[in-house]
Amino acid sequence: MVPPLTSRHMQSSETERAYRRFVFDAICVAVLIAYFLHFAFPALRGGFREDEMMNMGICWCVGALKSLLANLVFWKLFLCSGCGLYDLPLYLYRPGGALYYLPLYHFFDLDPLPYRIVQISILVASILLVYYLSRRLASSRRIAFLAVLALCYHPRLAGLVFVGAFIYDVLCGFFYFAALAYYVHIRERGVSLQAVQLLGFLALYLMALNCKEMAVTLPVIVLIYEFLNSPGWTDWKAFLRWIRTSAAPSLIAGLLTVSYIYGKIHGSGSLASLDPYRPEYSWHNFTASNAKFVSQLLFAGHTIAPIALLLLWALVFIYAFLRRDRTLQLMAFWVVIVPLPVAFIVPVRGDASLYLLLFGWAMIFAKVTFDLITLVSKFLVFLGNRALPAATGAIIGDASRKVSLRGGFRIVATLLVAFALAAFTQKENQRVQVPWLNVGAKTSHVIHTFRSLGLRPLHGSSILLLLKENLFQNKWNVFFIASLVWNDHSLRIWVENVNELTPQQQADVDYIISVSEFEADVVRSPELPNSD
Repeated sequence: MVPPLTSRHMQSSETERAYRRFVFDAICVAVLIAYFLHFAFPALRGGFREDEMMNMGICWCVGALKSLLANLVFWKLFLCSGCGLYDLPLYLYRPGGALYYLPLYHFFDLDPLPYRIVQISILVASILLVYYLSRRLASSRRIAFLAVLALCYHPRLAGLVFVGAFIYDVLCGFFYFAALAYYVHIRERGVSLQAVQLLGFLALYLMALNCKEMAVTLPVIVLIYEFLNSPGWTDWKAFLRWIRTSAAPSLIAGLLTVSYIYGKIHGSGSLASLDPYRPEYSWHNFTASNAKFVSQLLFAGHTIAPIALLLLWALVFIYAFLRRDRTLQLMAFWVVIVPLPVAFIVPVRGDASLYLLLFGWAMIFAKVTFDLITLVSKFLVFLGNRALPAATGAIIGDASRKVSLRGGFRIVATLLVAFALAAFTQKENQRVQVPWLNVGAKTSHVIHTFRSLGLRPLHGSSILLLLKENLFQNKWNVFFIASLVWNDHSLRIWVENVNELTPQQQADVDYIISVSEFEADVVRSPELPNSD
């Protein structure tokens, strides 16, 4: 007679299973991180792209305290008055970036290596978040592994790794996934968010908003998640109770989003007032931009036709609802809703802006692959039962053995798909490879040129920069580089042919410096009174 299991034995068995699950998950995450780092390590040799000097320069001009305030008062646009530095007003559009730039600049100045290390580290941390989120949504280790494998490095989104100016997309993705993972972690346990938990969720969401406008879709995604997981309402009281307990966090986040959008759009100097960021609302722009997005993410050789996009969306929705799979249903809404913030911008954006959208397609890929592998495994078992009923009757008749064989096949098939995806990504990465390591070469040269002067301008002095050549498309980048190299808020810096100076101002300038990419000369300085 077999003795009954005691509560201690049952608890020990459950602990062992939990430990085994943790070990398997840890192995999966370690493999995913190693895979990502295989592609990411060369980025450590990269420099600053020219627009990164503007991003960092604006954060430096605003300063730490005002940047912190801008992150709290998220609906306002903060003007960088210039502190006497320049004539044109600049705004701190995405204050979340200051939390990245200012500490690194304070401790490491303009050495690009620490910046690249931190950027890659944030992407590694995002792998952990996305794996956990996928695991909770799909309740499957294999689906989570395949989804994150497809997400963590995409050759068409390599700028996330190699280009520092895309730190806003990296940070937005990190906080977006962190907020959603935190929310799902609580709700999957069947409990509502308490006050402190709600504040934590909203804080993560606002950080995502402060990093980039792409985050505005999170309240809608959370509301759809709650709607799909709702048991249904028998009357109005049940519906109101659902709103009060389940939908309230997303509705509160939605109210914050409305105030954010209103302040950012109607405030003076808003991004929407600038031509490159002004949305043009039309059905054509919506379908054309999404067709381009999907073409990039699915490695299409050319942009697919809008009708093909609509058919693809329809297939995803039909499959998701026929399967009655809530995760697939959520991802079907995801791939339509998440790109909305950039869907009406002309010319069409892409690349790093598709980081959040990629998660939806990666999950769909993983779910469909999982279903196909499951279907094939069942079909093989069916063939085995029909073809060898007698010879293998003892084996196939054993239910536990059949489950084991099916499980083994599914694991092997998943690994084969993972290897095929990794090989394809490697091949595609080599095919579309852009000279990423040359990014920032000219910026590094100009930084070195300013430093080679060995000049420390007197406090409160004025400086005129004469450009020997057209160094950057945006001539203000020379101003930002000079400001960051000298790190003195009291200096007043002008750039030739960018600032309009009166003859009297030109005569009163303390320093005149002639600058090219590899050489700089001091034409006038207080230390050289006869120079001019």
